[in-house]
Amino acid sequence: MVKKKSSASGAPSGFDASSTSSLIICRNKHWRYISSFHGPWLQLPPEILDSLAHQNYTMPAPRLVDPAVFYDVVKIRRAVDEASQDSVRASTGLSNTAMNNSRTDFYGTGGGGPGTQLSKERIFKIRQKAVKLLAKAFTLDEVAASVATMQATSTVEDVGNHVLKREPANLDAKYVHFFHEKIPSRAMEQYTPLDPLNEIISSLPLEQQAPPLRTRALVQIFKQQWEGAAVDLTAALRITEELKRMHKPNKQELELASRMREEQEAWNKGSRDWKSVPLVKEEDQPKSLEMQLLFNRAGVYLTIACQSVPAALHGLKEYQAAHEKGETNGVDAKAQALRLEARKKVKTYAKRALKDYIAFLSHFDYTPGLPFEITNEIMRRVYDLANGTKTQPPSIPKSRLVELNDSSDEAASENGEATPASSTSAAVVKHQKARPEPFERGEDGWPKFPAPRIHPAGALFAERPIPDLPPFPSEETTAAMQNNDTINQAFGSREAVTYHPLLTDALHSLLLCHSLLQTSPTELLRHAHNAARLARIADGYPIFQAARSPARADWIEVLRRANNWLGLSVPWQKLCAPAPLPDAAGGWAKEGGGGPGALAKRAAAGASADAKKEETADQKRERIKQESIIEALSDDRVVDEESFQRAVRARERRAMEDEQGISGPLKDREHAVEEAPADAAERAAPATAAAATPGATDTAAQPKRWAQDENGREYPISTDRAEAISRWIKEAPLSMGGGKKKKATRKKKPAVNGHANGVHEVADGLRELNVDEDGEEGPD
Repeated sequence: MVKKKSSASGAPSGFDASSTSSLIICRNKHWRYISSFHGPWLQLPPEILDSLAHQNYTMPAPRLVDPAVFYDVVKIRRAVDEASQDSVRASTGLSNTAMNNSRTDFYGTGGGGPGTQLSKERIFKIRQKAVKLLAKAFTLDEVAASVATMQATSTVEDVGNHVLKREPANLDAKYVHFFHEKIPSRAMEQYTPLDPLNEIISSLPLEQQAPPLRTRALVQIFKQQWEGAAVDLTAALRITEELKRMHKPNKQELELASRMREEQEAWNKGSRDWKSVPLVKEEDQPKSLEMQLLFNRAGVYLTIACQSVPAALHGLKEYQAAHEKGETNGVDAKAQALRLEARKKVKTYAKRALKDYIAFLSHFDYTPGLPFEITNEIMRRVYDLANGTKTQPPSIPKSRLVELNDSSDEAASENGEATPASSTSAAVVKHQKARPEPFERGEDGWPKFPAPRIHPAGALFAERPIPDLPPFPSEETTAAMQNNDTINQAFGSREAVTYHPLLTDALHSLLLCHSLLQTSPTELLRHAHNAARLARIADGYPIFQAARSPARADWIEVLRRANNWLGLSVPWQKLCAPAPLPDAAGGWAKEGGGGPGALAKRAAAGASADAKKEETADQKRERIKQESIIEALSDDRVVDEESFQRAVRARERRAMEDEQGISGPLKDREHAVEEAPADAAERAAPATAAAATPGATDTAAQPKRWAQDENGREYPISTDRAEAISRWIKEAPLSMGGGKKKKATRKKKPAVNGHANGVHEVADGLRELNVDEDGEEGPD
């Protein structure tokens, strides 16, 4: 029996419940990046969340969590909790007094009696209020609101439908019911029409259309309607920018901002705490809508660029070979024009995506931290206070910049080598050669710690690097990563970045954009190191959990498929591993305590103990199987037992190839045998024995990098985006015009006397230059 329901009755039009065997769930459970917004904020009491959000906002930059997203999740949590309580009241039909009496009877503490039943009109008013609260939550951030409603009672899923039965034109109910409508699992694109969103957008005033435009764009992303999604996100961004221009701060707001800065400065100096800073009104709190729009539009642009890669590379090698022989015809020229147009599309949309990702990252603050001398002094003081040691500040005159080392004088006097004159001259010499202190001292004798420099996170990916950026990875950290140590030698540099749930995905997506723009490997390596630098210190605790990142998985696969063309010295997973925390404050103050020396000793002892335990073949297979199962369980494409088994087998095969050195991501294809260590060469020997025959070339002697691609893969581990970008890196030439780029030729001056050859070179280049190459060149 076919059962069809309208959109107002709980199921989409045309939905056949009897013909589908999949799970029927709410539409908002399909939303992208839901895992990024999981965390303790869903369980913490609202009062604590309010206090943490205010404390986070008033702390000096860089704040732990982006204030806009923090305030938004607090408001979402409050709205969803209240809507959940109202929906329960409406479903039971009892008043608050009656519900409290029922709880009292349940616990056996007396009271009770017949409860007051709510009228139908009162129940409807309560549901109207709940709908308004839920609509507000989805308007702020539909991903975070989706996560919050999943944690709430199931009654919130039907509240929009109940209101629509009585008020079919209620816009808030339409918007809420759109998210809670039941559809078959993993079939959102087939069972999600755009008509409800079109009605909502057309009925709202222009200044309120940005959130539903964002929602319609995300639905179009599911439907793979990329151009329409880009149009909606651009329109929503224009609305937010116009609202920002219209909302000019008045005199009272400027005074409030000035007073807030004064309070923050007083707090930084230690004379105030965050409780003394006045609360920020809800209408004045920052909002995260603009960041959402930038991030999603950048993802759309990146997808459009990746989808144009096959058209830009299809038949290119054959055409180039025929062109060199002079065997091209009109059909080939037409196909080449299409390839050039597709290539221009790749570069254009990759540039747009990169621009949006940089704008997204520029909303967050980054600090390289304080120098080692200052952090060492801080931790020494903390250690002394924790252990009850009353350390007296050194008595140094304000005009004195150095301390004289008396130990060498005493040693010299004991040996009878120093005279009063000679000791005085030696002291003068030492005073001249001694290094000045890196900080000034206050009236109490303690050092004055300067505030660290703050930079926008997007500044790390500018053409010119930040001058005070600490080196990463340093020689010590690289050696530790290569030796599988978990210690971090750079204890003195306390880098920090403002956390956002989508920060990790934006960082890796930015690297994918640079790969499509054909940024030089040297420059891209610098950007990759900075992305890893931020990824390893990004921490949303205690509000958000670590997020899964599709772009991170794609970037790792691109490195693997492109055979590490950047030349990373350590695997990307280790490069982005979270920075370890110190054992205790004494780690810096006492070498024999829990400091870097002790950590290094423990790490070395653990490494030596692990080296003694040689892994057997059975243990290796079992380890690879367990790792493959864990990875397959996190794959969104695994939907049943068959796809799960295929995913596990595919991952096991790839892991065994990595163990044998066939597809290691950090070895160059032409020098894999030369650079591989002895044990890796022994593991790779069985794979290379067949190819290493007498008379064979060096290239033929190497194992095939991606032999499984030619034989057909049983299960696609990689995504289409990773495949397209890795193919672009390996096959796309830097230029397809056959001559110099148009932008470079414009800078050429007409040749003067004695430089006739330069005139001919420019003329030849202009004849061979195709107009489609204009504007496609990326960063060097």
